[in-house]
Amino acid sequence: MAQANNTSCSPSLQLAKQLALKAGEALRVNASEWRDAVALPDRDIKVKGDKFAEKLIISGLKDGSDYPIFSEESGWADASDDNRKIIWVVDPLDGTFNYSRGFPSCCTSIALVREGKPILGVIYDFSRDELFWAEEGFGAWLNGKEIKVSSVGFPNESALMTGFPVNRNFSTEALTRTALELGRWKKVRMIGSAALSLAQVACGRADAYHEESIMFWDVAAGLALVEAAGGRVEMSAVNTEAPRTVWATNSSLKL
Repeated sequence: MAQANNTSCSPSLQLAKQLALKAGEALRVNASEWRDAVALPDRDIKVKGDKFAEKLIISGLKDGSDYPIFSEESGWADASDDNRKIIWVVDPLDGTFNYSRGFPSCCTSIALVREGKPILGVIYDFSRDELFWAEEGFGAWLNGKEIKVSSVGFPNESALMTGFPVNRNFSTEALTRTALELGRWKKVRMIGSAALSLAQVACGRADAYHEESIMFWDVAAGLALVEAAGGRVEMSAVNTEAPRTVWATNSSLKL
């Protein structure tokens, strides 16, 4: 199993790694019970594992840190409006539908964000035992090996990671615009997890990521990974709770 211990880690990163691993292992071990659906809102799904994994992570963050927490399932925890300069952003189970079907593209995701910018990110792909982590100024890593973005320069030579999040516009006009964009790329991949999609860009398996109307908890840790791995990110400026449009690429792509 991937290890959290690393003497070069800051206390915040060490804590995030430990909790991502703990929650991910719990999701893996308890999958037969935790994948049961508890709600089916519109295009989304909620399973037992969402809440159980979130409880593990939030409890650990409260015990080990004083920063406010913003999580997908519970929203804000112990955060006043004037105490949000540095916050934790948590997605306890990204790729919930995949998890519910036993499809191995799901993960735990924890980010530390300073004034809207992710400065630390941990993503644990518990199906493949791949622990991605990054911290501003310390690079990006996968299971102890440093990772870098690719150097592919043009979309028609590149792989794009994308998806259709629940909040996006599904009108004919919007989908037509999306289809035209996808046609510019050599390959397009949709794996049902924004966090893992960004991790693929960070380690050079893919070259770019783009989604419209994606939530911050889905992408915060992955954006920290891409930037620390040498990539470039662009994100519409909205508040923490609102959907946003995100681009993340290697630094060579000419869009």
